[in-house]
Amino acid sequence: MTDNPYLTFKNDEFAKSEILAKELNISASDFIKIQNWFYLLLLKHEQAIHDKEEQVKTEKELEAKFNELISSEIERKCYKYILPKLLHYNNVFNDAFLRSLYVVRLGALLRDNLIGKFVKDKMIVYSPEDFFHITVYLRDNYFVSPNSNFIEDILKIEHVRGIFKQATNDVKFSTLKNILHIIHQKAFHHDIICFKKILKLVSAKDVALIDYLKKFQVENQQGCYKILNGIFNLEIAEDDWDDFDIKVQLINFFDTGRGANPSAGWKKKFQELSGTIDSKKLLLTANTVLKNDNCKNFEFDYGAQWGDDTAKRFLKSAQWIRAIL
Repeated sequence: MTDNPYLTFKNDEFAKSEILAKELNISASDFIKIQNWFYLLLLKHEQAIHDKEEQVKTEKELEAKFNELISSEIERKCYKYILPKLLHYNNVFNDAFLRSLYVVRLGALLRDNLIGKFVKDKMIVYSPEDFFHITVYLRDNYFVSPNSNFIEDILKIEHVRGIFKQATNDVKFSTLKNILHIIHQKAFHHDIICFKKILKLVSAKDVALIDYLKKFQVENQQGCYKILNGIFNLEIAEDDWDDFDIKVQLINFFDTGRGANPSAGWKKKFQELSGTIDSKKLLLTANTVLKNDNCKNFEFDYGAQWGDDTAKRFLKSAQWIRAIL
């Protein structure tokens, strides 16, 4: 084992890259050229000094080499291989495994420049199987940074291209399991935005996925996901799809509990839900959420506590519902 985190990351990432390149049919020569640019990026990150002008200069040099690489040195189909690598490097640049971004700002080259262009480029085409292999490459991390937009960008790749519209149920399920695994690993869940985006992708045909979501837990056992698990395991409707669909509506609604008192928007949505969901079921859901009243704060292993804002929103909505009903 080495004590050099850069060498550890380099070796781990190379092993995963070899597998991904093979699955995406990237030639050996293109693989080496791409790998060399990322090695240079990693080296510059490790060697960077705390000098903004020097770092900006380095970013421009790296960008120029990157543009040269993609414009004339490799096949265009390699772009679909480069994008997940950009996401992976950006995530590790934003976590604490390598040097802090307070010292090294090279992440801006990836996050604010290259990633956005590649994610939005519909000419970078992924088959459902390609996208699955990308999520295999991205699923295991030392740390999932809340500052890297890591999961958001993975989901955006699919959203921009509508990849799941062509996917079989099995491939879609396997792919989303990988993305859910990334959510599972997070040290702290600031919100459930990406989880709710995944819920939007579920259809009545996704029987195995629905069952998986009912059992889904996160590694840190944070309150907001305990609440979600409690809601998913209620008996709301007899039909499995109706049951799931209603629970998604409830989750989206409970997550809007902001402020000291219910807003006009919250009251309007409550009236809409009351017209379609039995009041006993609404009260059952509220009471289930309120069993987690002790989950407003999350305590880390080292003793620090952070407020779980998502849990607080759910608890507020539950309290208001119980007061009304």
